[in-house]
Amino acid sequence: MKKAMQKLFSVFFACVIMLSFFDTPVNAESTPWANGYAYALNDSMYNFGVMSAERPKEYFGTNVNGVIYGDLLEFNFDGVPMLVIFRANSEQGVLVVDIYGYQKGAAKLITSIAKPVNIADGNIGELSLGADGLHRYIIYREFLGENIINEEYYTVIDEDAFVRVDAPKNNIVSSGVVSFANSYLHPEVDISFYNRYLSDFFARLKDMSASSVEYEDIYDNITGDEKERISKVLVKTAGFDCFDIGDYYSMSEYSMAVKRHNGKGKLNAITNIYSLGEELYYVRYSTDKSFYNGAILRRTDKVEGKYQILSVKNDFIPYSDSEIDKLKNVYLKNKLVLEKSSGSIELKNEPVINVNKLDIEKKFEIPQKISPSVRIPAAIIGGGLCLALIAALLIYILSDKNEK
Repeated sequence: MKKAMQKLFSVFFACVIMLSFFDTPVNAESTPWANGYAYALNDSMYNFGVMSAERPKEYFGTNVNGVIYGDLLEFNFDGVPMLVIFRANSEQGVLVVDIYGYQKGAAKLITSIAKPVNIADGNIGELSLGADGLHRYIIYREFLGENIINEEYYTVIDEDAFVRVDAPKNNIVSSGVVSFANSYLHPEVDISFYNRYLSDFFARLKDMSASSVEYEDIYDNITGDEKERISKVLVKTAGFDCFDIGDYYSMSEYSMAVKRHNGKGKLNAITNIYSLGEELYYVRYSTDKSFYNGAILRRTDKVEGKYQILSVKNDFIPYSDSEIDKLKNVYLKNKLVLEKSSGSIELKNEPVINVNKLDIEKKFEIPQKISPSVRIPAAIIGGGLCLALIAALLIYILSDKNEK
């Protein structure tokens, strides 16, 4: 009987440990939204400017404009992030929180929350981010001294409706983004060094966009000679700002433009070479001026160097798959795009493995998370069972001692 109880106790704790694993993502997160959110952030910074300071958390007057802070938030802890941008708009006398979702391959503004900076004398307003374990929130609070006289919570309902909700019943942890009175504005986040956080956040979105490309990256599979040919072309394009063969109507205009743009930059390294089919290649590379650069090339014997330059973008948001698909279709119809090579890009001489003949076990799918609505009841039930079993075990041990 005692051994049976010990086995039951062991099995129970093993189940509790296994339940805890379900809250950990087991697959790499897909980021199809990164490209769209990068464009949305770029547009916001371009249209409104960026707030920055020489010193951390510096006070400002209220006559300021610009993006203060940006972040990706999973409001329902469901793996679907939204882009949140905090900005100041002195023309309208408000602080604004813009919330973007990702729909149909692009970022879409879901809603904007605007709070007037001109509040009662002696009152302090605050916009912050918070979470209670079930949801994340945008929080507006207004203080008189240390007392909260107004408190508003906003979150996502049904995936795309961003609405004001009642105060959460669970304990909430929050972090301020910006506080303000009718005479000053005080970023609670560090916007010094030309708002370095925004620059880093923008770079992270660009990295996500670059890594989300699903075309085959053949960089490691091509020969050194082929890499050398591509490098010579990229040395020319490193000094380009923006170039597209579609802007020209004749081959002579196009050829003159290529020569006119020819190279004042310096190529640092090739990052990726994606095969798009039909001897079209999307190449990402870094230069002495920027890391995020790209060119679309056509492999053809009809030009010196065997690569025709179709498109160049330096210091840009890396293409998404949908953008690459559109460009590919356009270039294949362009009359100035030369025929593909009679041969092909040179690959390393490596044996080809027929994966169909290999005995490979199919991977099984594991859910990434337990739903938040299930997790807390499961924890409560599990905790109750745990206490019940501990009590039963103690009773058994005491009764066993009494029998002796």
